[in-house]
Amino acid sequence: MSDGKNIFEIWKENGEKLPFKAIINSWSEEKGHYALIEKIEVKTWPYGDAYGQYFFHGKAGERGKIRNAGTYRWRMKL
Repeated sequence: MSDGKNIFEIWKENGEKLPFKAIINSWSEEKGHYALIEKIEVKTWPYGDAYGQYFFHGKAGERGKIRNAGTYRWRMKL
């Protein structure tokens, strides 16, 4: 059984609004780890490509394709 959603499900449930922040369940939210999702390209629902920027320790990092966007380990960062 899955303990999360993928990026595309979160985007859909959020009214397809961009940008939004998402976090993988193994990342530390307290330490400022998350991904800012800025672009979604659905290929075959619920999969495709997501693009944005990573943040670690609250600092902007790599921008580009979000790795593992289709895995069911994500949740919306509030």
